[in-house]
This record gives sequence, C-alpha cells and structure tokens, in this order.
Amino acid sequence: MGNNYTVTIPRDEFCDTATLTWKELHTVDFTFDQPFHLPLAEQQYLLVEKVIRIIPRKRLVAFGTWQDKSVVAKLFFSPKHAKRHLEAEVAGLKILRDHKIPSPALYYNGWSEDNRVYVLLFERIFESKNLAEIWQEKESADSLLPLMQAIVTELATHHVLGVLQHDLHLKNFLLTRKRIYTLDGAQIELLPSILPKKASMENLALFLAQLGAGYEEYQEKLFRHYAKARGWLLKQEDIVELFLLIKKWNSERWQQFEKKIFRNSSHYGCIRDFRTFTMYDRQYAYPDFLHFLHHPETAFHHPTAVVLKSGRSATVIKVKLDHHEFVIKRYNLKNLWHRLRRCLRPTRAWASWRLAQKLELFGIHTAKPAAFIEKRYLGFRSQSYYVTEYVSGERADQYFTAHQHQEETIMTMIKRVTTLLRNLRKVEVTHGDLKITNILIDKDKQPVLIDLDGAMEHASLSSLRAAWRKEIKRFLRNFQHQPVIREKFKAELERKSTT
Repeated sequence: MGNNYTVTIPRDEFCDTATLTWKELHTVDFTFDQPFHLPLAEQQYLLVEKVIRIIPRKRLVAFGTWQDKSVVAKLFFSPKHAKRHLEAEVAGLKILRDHKIPSPALYYNGWSEDNRVYVLLFERIFESKNLAEIWQEKESADSLLPLMQAIVTELATHHVLGVLQHDLHLKNFLLTRKRIYTLDGAQIELLPSILPKKASMENLALFLAQLGAGYEEYQEKLFRHYAKARGWLLKQEDIVELFLLIKKWNSERWQQFEKKIFRNSSHYGCIRDFRTFTMYDRQYAYPDFLHFLHHPETAFHHPTAVVLKSGRSATVIKVKLDHHEFVIKRYNLKNLWHRLRRCLRPTRAWASWRLAQKLELFGIHTAKPAAFIEKRYLGFRSQSYYVTEYVSGERADQYFTAHQHQEETIMTMIKRVTTLLRNLRKVEVTHGDLKITNILIDKDKQPVLIDLDGAMEHASLSSLRAAWRKEIKRFLRNFQHQPVIREKFKAELERKSTT
C-alpha cells in the first residue's frame, strides 16, 4: 500500500482549511460539506474540496487535490469495516484492470497519518457524465439508443469475461466523448468462466429495470442487441423471461427505496420527536425552508403566499422560500370526530409523499415531492402538510381548450397523457381522482400528475383492472362537452399498447 515517492506539503498552505482526523470524520453527519485537508501517511496531504456523498461513521466520497492532481477520494473510516471495504473496492478494481475494462486510474491506496482512515484516490475524469445523469436529461429515449447499445455491448463484454457487478446501476458507468468507464469495484465478482445465460439475463434485467416505466419496446431492443453481442438466438420465451425479471427487480428496487424515503440518508433528511415526524429532500435544505419545516404555519402568512384552494378538508398555497416556489397542502381536521378517526391512520401527507416517491423512482411525471410534515400528540397523528415543487405550466383542461382546433397538437398531447396513465397502471397504481384539473402541462409540454391523496397501490391484477376501468370512465367524463377530444382519448386508451 502507499506509493514509492512522497511530497511534503507545508501545513501553512492549508491555513484556511480545517485539518480533520479520524475522530472528526467519524462524527460528521449527512449535512457535512466543507473543505478540509487530511494528513496522509508518508507526509502527504489530501485537500478535500467538495463532498459528493457521505455515509456517517462509514465512508465519504469527495473531489479533491493530491500531488497537484485532481482526484476523486474515497475515505473509509468505520472502526470495524473500513479495511474490509477498501480491500473489496481494490479487489474489484483489480478485476477490471486485469481484464482491460476501462476504469479511472487508482493514484493512491493507503491510509491517513493516524492509520485510522483508509484512503483511495482516483483520477478525476473531467468533461464526463454518469449514465444516470444522461438518461435523466435526455430529450428522447431514441436519441440515446446508439449510446445505450454501446453500454449494453460493454455489459455483454463484462459477462463474457466472467465479470459480474452485483450492484449494477446507471451511475456505475461514466461517459466521455470517447470512452465508457466502469466505476465502483466494491461489489464486482470474477466468475471462473463466462457468465451463464440465466445469470446474464438477471444482471441485464437489473440494468434495464432502471430505465423506468413505459420502455418495454426500448428494453426489448436493447435485449436483442445484447443477445446479438453474445451470439444468442432468442426465443419468445426469452423475451417473456426478461420482463418477468425486470418486474422482479422493480419490486425489489421499490422495497429498498421505500425504506430510504422514511429515514435519514444522503438524499433525505428526517426530523422526528414526540411532536413531529418530518421528511424532506436535502436539496431544498436552505434557511427559509428549514424554518418552515419546524414552523409550518408560518408559510401560510408568508408575504409571497398565494391561496390556491381553501376548503374544509384542505388548504393549498403557493409560496416562495429560498428562491424556490413550492405548493404546500395542509390537511385540515374538521372536528373532534374527524381528528379521532384520522389519528391512527397514515396521514394523507405521508401517503402522498410515499407514492410520489414511487412515481419518481419509475420515471412517472408528478410534482416533485419536497417534504411532508406530521404533527403528533402523545404519539397520535394530527394535522399534516405535504410540500411539492410548484409546476410552472397550465391545467390540462385549459390546454385542450386553447388548442382544440390544432389537431396535431391535440393528438400529441392525448398520446402523452395516455402514456402517463398507462405508465401509472404499469406500476400497479391508480390515481383515484382523475379529474382533468389534476393533470398539469409543464413548460416542456409534458403532462404531470398532481394531487395523489386518493392514489392507491393494488396487490392483485383483478383489483387493478377494476380500478383502472373506473379510473378511465371517470377520466373520460372530463370531456363530455368536448366529444371529439373524448373519442380521441377513448380510442387511444383502448388501443393495444406496443410500449
């Protein structure tokens, strides 16, 4: 471990930056994000400039500088597991390197000056994006087909070499104009021979599952491309098997993600005591927003607050906090009997947060969930609040009225709304109150679902089918005074899906 050369960097060069040791690193939490320098063995220094990810008391990933090189640093500081985690990472990287699979160069494999922080320093690849970012920012899936085929070819190469990534996800691939890099060696295994068909399909299905709902035709294209790279002759039962595996992975991914959205993590913050249970997205964690989380009623008296709805069951406002516009829905308790009936049940804010997160996981457009707050009294649930980003756009009913004489525009939007509803069904959810006013058309001309209070997951196919029929019947009633649009929607919804 370590390198054969050393460079002594005077401590006074870091006079404006704190020096952290294992003791300090072991106490930082998810909110930690400040530059620091870490003394390494052999009188070397790592300057950490930007924290990317932290798992408290375990590890930290950051951008930094070492030996005048820009690096990605992985610091492991769990008292019991740091060495094992580093060794697993190094073993995986060796597998990639031995099989000439491109990955960022490992500059340093060593430890801190006090021998308690295990350190890996990697080449930082500039002008690059991971595949998750590229997929999120895509204009269309078809525009990325050549790139996705290249990734699938790379994955097929891994499998032929017997290299298996157990924790395969889109962020494992970093792309530049000319190269595909494979990241994260911690859960890479080398099999004694070529990966068999069953294991290969399972791993490929895990990768394809992360594209989201509504990409069945696209997933099949990529599967056929993979099969061609492997020299397989596909049968129809192979296609069926692939989608069963994708469904299995989707179920497992949601089970794991559902736990994450109700606890502290690098992405979500949790405030929990005997009076409150609050979850929020850390990207909004600025002073005004955090103050609101502790004092939610203040938003309703904020100078920028605009009432969107004022009813007995709920009050909805739009408000600007920390340069973000939010919609806050307060679920009112109408009387003592209503309070008693609701106190033992999950609040509607909790349910909306949960299902909005599920839709986000599978790429189904809904207003981005920012937070939910439950007030509690002696452990019993009371008033609750649900917060989303404000969707800039117009209501779907207004859009269809404004463009009713533009046949091509109307048909394009009908297809987009139909796709949205079908994708909702594919994740076994129905909206429950499919008024046209609960669909907004955003600035990118994409339909967005809002108001998930009545949304429901279905455990059986029969329940889902019955609810879907009821849902579509309710949806079509929105257009009883626009029979042409109604018939177009009906025809599109009844058309057999090819995606």
